Amino acid sequence: MASLAALCIWTILVVWWPHLWWWVVPALLPLLNFSTWSGWLVFEEFDLLLLGTLAGAYARLAWLSVAAQDAPSSPRHFSNAVFRRSLFLNGLLVLLATSTALALARGVADAGGFRFDWFAGYGDALNSWRVFKSLGFALLFIPLLRGQLTPSTSVAAALLAKGVVTGLTLVALATLWERAAFPGAVDFSAHYRTVALFWEMHVGGAAIDAYLVMTTPFVVWALLATRRPGVWAGLAVVALLVGYACLTTFARGVYLAIALPLLLLASLLWLQKHQKHPQSAVQRLRQYGAAWGWRTPAGVLLSVALVLEVAAVLMGGTFMTERLASAEKDLSSRMEHWQQGVDLLESPADWLLGKGLGRLPANYAAQGPQGEFSGDVKWGVEQVVGSSPATFATLLGPPTRAQLAGAYELTQRVDSSVRGPFLLRLDVRVDQKTDLELFLCERHLLYDRDCQAAFVRVNPVMVGGQPVWQPLKVAFKGPALKLSPWYAPRLKMFSMAVANAAGQADVGNLLLISPGQPPLLRNGDFSQGLAHWFPAAQSYFEPWHLDNLLLEVLVERGVVNLIALLLLLAYALWQLVFGATRAHTLAPYLAASLVAVLLVGLVSSVMDVPRVAFLFFLLLFVALELATAGPKLPTVAHGDP
Repeated sequence: MASLAALCIWTILVVWWPHLWWWVVPALLPLLNFSTWSGWLVFEEFDLLLLGTLAGAYARLAWLSVAAQDAPSSPRHFSNAVFRRSLFLNGLLVLLATSTALALARGVADAGGFRFDWFAGYGDALNSWRVFKSLGFALLFIPLLRGQLTPSTSVAAALLAKGVVTGLTLVALATLWERAAFPGAVDFSAHYRTVALFWEMHVGGAAIDAYLVMTTPFVVWALLATRRPGVWAGLAVVALLVGYACLTTFARGVYLAIALPLLLLASLLWLQKHQKHPQSAVQRLRQYGAAWGWRTPAGVLLSVALVLEVAAVLMGGTFMTERLASAEKDLSSRMEHWQQGVDLLESPADWLLGKGLGRLPANYAAQGPQGEFSGDVKWGVEQVVGSSPATFATLLGPPTRAQLAGAYELTQRVDSSVRGPFLLRLDVRVDQKTDLELFLCERHLLYDRDCQAAFVRVNPVMVGGQPVWQPLKVAFKGPALKLSPWYAPRLKMFSMAVANAAGQADVGNLLLISPGQPPLLRNGDFSQGLAHWFPAAQSYFEPWHLDNLLLEVLVERGVVNLIALLLLLAYALWQLVFGATRAHTLAPYLAASLVAVLLVGLVSSVMDVPRVAFLFFLLLFVALELATAGPKLPTVAHGDP
């Protein structure tokens, strides 16, 4: 009910303040996903924000349309060039939308047909919708962009940039907390890679990588836009935090996709400034001398601080050194991974239209041992004579590869204040000898700090030739979990996994207790499906990601979709760098952002993370709409962010 009430309030706000969403949507994008608490994979709270935004914005459009019927209308005139641009872009957008819709249909068919499940996984038909929704939502925003990105206003573009900076600030602060709470804020030797608020990385991937490189150019916009020293100082701190977040991903692709686009951004800003205000060298020197004030020395100090920050992270620990040493080996294995992904395209239809949205994980795993999942979890229900139906979860280990055993867990958040000891009661059913691993750890998402654990070998109990349920009581062993510091509270997580290849166990009626505390697990009997339970992979992530933007589009969406996307990107970048759009103040930042995504996409997947992919498409469509608005574009007001 609270979510429904918030949705209604937000819809009304969008009706009355039509530009508000330009700031709120990108600002809340990193925050509105609570998958590790809800158990949702396909759906997320950010979807509700987008639905409320679209409902309010379209309601306003309908209202204005009705009001306009009683008012005299003046015809809009388009130049031939603008008309041709609009026709060309609309054709490409239709091609992109149509080919993606076909890939959606192929994905659902490949999964065996549509079946609704609130807690569907990566092998289910709804995973096709999960991948589709980023473009689907972004396409629905195009009429709003066309109505509000007009030559007569610059409010929307400025709010968009401010929203992106706000969201990036939240991610940077989450990164600082995460590292302070778990490996240590200045421990750069621990094999710990930051994930911040991107719970989609429970199966690996590059969600935070793509987000950081796409949004970092807008921090430069904020620093250049502000005119007040106090605000600038706050933004300088944000810039340092963003640099810290980028560095602690320890991703070589991120470093490249940050450095090169920032160089491009500097060049485009210089060209934009001198194209607007051509001056002689003497005039420029006089202008720079007159402008020498707080901004120039402050900028120098920030630059020095950023350089020192880079040196501290890269030279203050061994983790990045180890990653650089393994670069050649990693590239070789990645190329093999790419080849296995392309090998999924078995027919001309696959090449033309793709295997289907969201079908990469299931098809990759089906290739055999070289690509199999490290495990899986299924929800089950069975009728019991004379009683209500019994519900349970089935945990599966890897089909054949023993080295992957225990690397796929079913997890749930528990009260962070409870320190133990812990006792678990559960019912288990197995049809062969099965090993279970049980952990209660201080964990953000992927990496454990301190843990208590229990290891149980369960032998089958057979009645009439069929396995039956058996109750277990398990005490966790290990060091007492310490109190976390007030400034960096540590999350705790319960997890369980099958620890042998081809192992399988049905589990139900879980009760996790600690002296003096209420039961720590919710939905322990699985009567609500997999609500509050969240799967997490450890160390091995290959089946879920192809680690290349272009190849993931090719494999799941086909050549037609890839060509349409590349043409749209090429046109947007051409207009932002060389065309009339280059006069717009946001043009250099949009260009740097799109180039950054393409660069990180050389070694990372992007489209399989809906929130990040939505922001990518939104920025792309903003760039395209600026290109069709005509040559007389406003500059974005440089008010304080």
